[in-house]
Amino acid sequence: MSLLDIITACLGGSSSQQSSSGRQAPYLSAEEASSMPLEAFLQRSLECAPSALEQGGAFADIFQRHLQSGADMAHVAQVVRDALMRLASNDTDRATAQWACQLLAQSAQNASGNGYNPPQMHGQSYSQAVGSGGGEWKMQEKKHRPTQTQQQQQQHGNSDVYIRSFFFPSEESFNQLIEFLNSANSTLDICVFNITDNDIARAISNAKKRGVKVRIITDDEQLKCQGSDVERLSEQFDIPFKTDNDPNKFMHSKFAVIDRRAVWVGSYNWTVSARRSNNESVVCTNDPSTAKAFYDEFEKLWMQF
Repeated sequence: MSLLDIITACLGGSSSQQSSSGRQAPYLSAEEASSMPLEAFLQRSLECAPSALEQGGAFADIFQRHLQSGADMAHVAQVVRDALMRLASNDTDRATAQWACQLLAQSAQNASGNGYNPPQMHGQSYSQAVGSGGGEWKMQEKKHRPTQTQQQQQQHGNSDVYIRSFFFPSEESFNQLIEFLNSANSTLDICVFNITDNDIARAISNAKKRGVKVRIITDDEQLKCQGSDVERLSEQFDIPFKTDNDPNKFMHSKFAVIDRRAVWVGSYNWTVSARRSNNESVVCTNDPSTAKAFYDEFEKLWMQF
């Protein structure tokens, strides 16, 4: 059943606090709702929909603040859909559906007219999020934030920190990697076990062509594997690379840092098999302390090798 079907089935009738089937919707104050992270706010406001409708203006303002802080529209829709699926059809749930419609309408209005959004992954471009400018997307979802970073943001007014997770095999996740590479403006530091995916190699060479300083660290044994793109990138596009030069161990890290401000890191090898077959997981973030740590690690390995 689609989200539209669920809402259509629920709509119509009063929003009484007591449902015909006896489900009592708990009360949620706007003050309590205002302190919740986005996902908790969505779930609780739907569970307490009569309260949300009674205090509609205050709840709408709370949700608008979440949108302005970088809510991912696909994630909002998913949470709303899941909440509706959990709730039985009755008068209280018709109020729930009415509030759900308001959330989705507000989300759609906020997302309109903002250029290209990849399927099911709406949000800000990496170039916008890391402050390099020229991005085409809206803000990425702000999901998790270390306490120290939260304090820094409160002090400096920075609300653009994101942490995103991606899983493979998935062309959508792969497109996010390509967008990440395409958003580099000044530097692109790559530290990966191997590169055999020509689409990734093309994004790397394109970065070099537009004036980005590109460096690659890779494993010495993988460098000689069939299909490896690292030496070709060096020969054709003058991209410097280094290897561990140690037959007794692997250079097994897999991360990339753009503009010293954002990092892509996880189990994902930059290979066709990882893209299309393997179960892989990745996190991407522009958290300042995390990006600096990985940049420093790259510099250490570059000097070491």
